[in-house]
Amino acid sequence: MSDFIKKPCAQCPYRSDVKPFLRPERGEELAYAAQNPYNTFYCHKTLDSETEDEDNRVDEGSKICAGFLSLQHNENGETFYDDEGFEPSDKVYGESYEMEQAYAEGGI
Repeated sequence: MSDFIKKPCAQCPYRSDVKPFLRPERGEELAYAAQNPYNTFYCHKTLDSETEDEDNRVDEGSKICAGFLSLQHNENGETFYDDEGFEPSDKVYGESYEMEQAYAEGGI
């Protein structure tokens, strides 16, 4: 079983075909997190929703977001999960700058 989601979900903040729905500052933060090949971002659908402390919501069932990995791949040319069969999605932003711009113009 893999440590990552295979495809970005319909509500993935990294998808370029989804209307920006985060605050511009959060969109920028998520976009630029993908530039660092050592960062990780977990899919919101796999986090422990029972835990109130946001920093401790990752558990053994949490998986890395496919949208994040796709943008990370676009930014760095690869991810640590490419050797495990990860295939980037063409539904995400091509560069972190594009995502940051989209959220700056259309975020909440």
